[in-house]
Amino acid sequence: MSSVSKDTALCLSRFIDELTFEKIPSEAVEAARMFIADYYAACYAGIKVNQAFNKVMLNIVQSMSRDGEATVLELEQKLPAESAAFMNAIYAHGADMDDGNRKAMGHVGAHVMSAIFALAESLGNKTWRDVLTAIIVGYEVYNRVSAMAQPGLVHRGFHSTGTAGAVACGAACAKLMGGDAAGIYNAMGIAAIQASGLIIIAESGQACKPLNPANAAKTGIISAKLALSGVKGPVLPLESQKGWFHAMTDEIHYEMLDDLGQVFTICESYLKPYPSCRHTHCGIEAAISIRDEMQAKEMTARDIRSIKLYIYNNAIQIAGQIKIPATPDDAKFSIHYSLAVAMLTGNYMLDDLEKAPTEEAKKLVEKIELIPDSSMEDTASGIRGARLLVEFTDNSCTERTVLLPKGDAANPFTWADMQRKMEACFAGFGLSAEAVINKIREIDTSSGYKGIRSLL
Repeated sequence: MSSVSKDTALCLSRFIDELTFEKIPSEAVEAARMFIADYYAACYAGIKVNQAFNKVMLNIVQSMSRDGEATVLELEQKLPAESAAFMNAIYAHGADMDDGNRKAMGHVGAHVMSAIFALAESLGNKTWRDVLTAIIVGYEVYNRVSAMAQPGLVHRGFHSTGTAGAVACGAACAKLMGGDAAGIYNAMGIAAIQASGLIIIAESGQACKPLNPANAAKTGIISAKLALSGVKGPVLPLESQKGWFHAMTDEIHYEMLDDLGQVFTICESYLKPYPSCRHTHCGIEAAISIRDEMQAKEMTARDIRSIKLYIYNNAIQIAGQIKIPATPDDAKFSIHYSLAVAMLTGNYMLDDLEKAPTEEAKKLVEKIELIPDSSMEDTASGIRGARLLVEFTDNSCTERTVLLPKGDAANPFTWADMQRKMEACFAGFGLSAEAVINKIREIDTSSGYKGIRSLL
């Protein structure tokens, strides 16, 4: 057991209070720029892919909102910060292309950036230095608090993106508003009592999945405003016997706080090249590699007898239940289907979510077997991978092991990778990926923040 104080909210709030932009390593700031670019890509992918849900949700949000000071990406009317953050988070998570963290087992930017961008615009007096600091605070709190509760949290059926996301957004928003340690502590506590989100949306109802980060973003802003107006939150909001940790898990991993202030976890977070659950990505990459080998040997899918994917059980439970997707939402959570498409086409793209499964893909899916393999997941060493074994009709076989998919900190995106992703996500919107990236990379941290559209 770590010697860290057993009031995690107090430990974090003191750290956040003392954190200034100057104390943040340059690599964390540069990572934040990359993750901001990814946020825009994910938003426009979500606008494109989740249209039916987005339309209904936007109508509801507008009907509940007065005019405000914060921008929604697909709306000319500005809304109050809470409503704008909620709606932008809906977009950011709509295609499941947003960033995440392996240890936390969930997504970060969709809620943290949506909350910070909307709140900063509504406040009107914040610089990019303030915004970047608050974003990095959000990543620290989310990644550490969620990782402390894993894997118990997901095994109980909770979605850390919503549950830990609320706590993170409360802390980040309080920091942006200039709260001291007590204010940040109360914001985290007020957010913790409202934290919500079930992972059942990985099995069915996937179009609703963005509700979890959206609620986290909205809850964070409300909680920070309450706290900084003098409202007190609960004592020991995480560790209390009726607190957040004990609701979420049976085991708290305090060691996840040991390097607080030394390691900035945004640098350990990942980006996603494919529009599907992260649990599908190692299989996709292995399939693409094997397809390349097959093409060099002039082999096709007809030459495949069987496909065995050795993968950790969590992946099978979350993304291994849907074989043939009936909807684009299903396609985001199907290891079988994404693997088959990657074997057939050499990629897995936004367009693949919209297309009906081909007969060729259906036949290949029937040859796929998912085999639980505990050696493919090891949190301590950072492994979360898969081994793909393909057996051919001529009795030959080949295999690939991918322990860390593209976009992980150990296998990072370049700006060229990000531009390719943005170009695919921006297609049809009249936006220039290159121009947006240039603006993000050239942000003057001393300049005032002008809203979510200021970089487009």
